[in-house]
Amino acid sequence: MSGDPEHDADAGASALFAEGGSLDPMSTRAARATLRDKAYLDLRRMLMLGGFPAGTALPVRKLCEELDAGTMPVRDAVQRLAAEGALEALPNGRLRVPLLGGSEIEELFALRLLIESHAAARAAETATPSAMAALDAALTALEAFALPDAVDSAQLAANLAFHFAIYRMPGSPQLVQIIENLWLRFGPLLNGFMAASDGAQTYRAEQSVLHRRLVEAIRMRDPEFARSAMKAIIERSRLAAQDIGML
Repeated sequence: MSGDPEHDADAGASALFAEGGSLDPMSTRAARATLRDKAYLDLRRMLMLGGFPAGTALPVRKLCEELDAGTMPVRDAVQRLAAEGALEALPNGRLRVPLLGGSEIEELFALRLLIESHAAARAAETATPSAMAALDAALTALEAFALPDAVDSAQLAANLAFHFAIYRMPGSPQLVQIIENLWLRFGPLLNGFMAASDGAQTYRAEQSVLHRRLVEAIRMRDPEFARSAMKAIIERSRLAAQDIGML
């Protein structure tokens, strides 16, 4: 190891694709592209999980450590996410997770109500036994976390997995991509709802009941019930945002 993350990443890529002491330049470019894509997807997922709260500054060096990636893949990842609006460039050239204003958060909830409730209705129409088994497993994993415990990355990951088990049921990559883009902006708000406080404990307990109702609606193959159950989950999140002064 050289101590230089960029050099080490390139060296690792070269070692991965080199055979017999010779190096294929096309393979090297493919390896670097793979490293860039991995850094982008890993950072994207961390934002969706709520790994970086709104307003968090994201120096490239810190992200290299977080993502275990080289400088160039990370720079490429943050540039792509900034172009998508998931990161915000500051006047000093640094990047941070955007701080959304009240009207922006209101619009985000309005879009989630429209699109995610549609996805839930479609899930009820298309659910298969294997998809239901996966959803039941995702709900069990989410409910395994004790309510008094502080929220950590594992619980946020379980929450994300539960929701996207539903959104993937209709088999529409376009729908999933649209919802992922919403969660890029919603994820950084999650810690505010789910932090270990009295109000957050009530929120998490109520959401647990609503999650079970949604699963039953999908199991019953009742699209309108599933639509209303998903709306109730998102509306409860909106109320939580209002309670903590986000709106």
